[in-house]
Amino acid sequence: MNVVAELENLFLPLLREAEQCFAAEYPTFNFQVWSSSIGGLTAYQGHDLGLECLFPDASTDEANCLVLTIGVMHLTSEPTLCDASVGWGTGDHPDTSINLIDNPLPFTREALLTVGARFPELVAVFREGLEAWMSRNTHV
Repeated sequence: MNVVAELENLFLPLLREAEQCFAAEYPTFNFQVWSSSIGGLTAYQGHDLGLECLFPDASTDEANCLVLTIGVMHLTSEPTLCDASVGWGTGDHPDTSINLIDNPLPFTREALLTVGARFPELVAVFREGLEAWMSRNTHV
């Protein structure tokens, strides 16, 4: 099984669809889908893909991005799903996040489909984060 291909085949179309929807709803934010290798200089090869939203209006003390990430690690030995989350960049940000994987899971078709079935949760929390960002200054 080609782990990266399996990951991309399932999630890239979903991420691109979410990107298009969010870009239409939030035209002042910058959205980008990515898929990239990590750990290239180590024995612990991995791969992440996701959707990032950059906030051009972020002040210097605020997080400038919100990220939905799905990741695998240990590609050259025993691949594991290690990340399915929504989180913020460094800095002040609304308290909206989720992590679907507490402990890495062996990369199996079943594990991949389980995370895939919960993808709407990630999108919902990502949306909550965008809404919280937009309303962050209205509660001051």
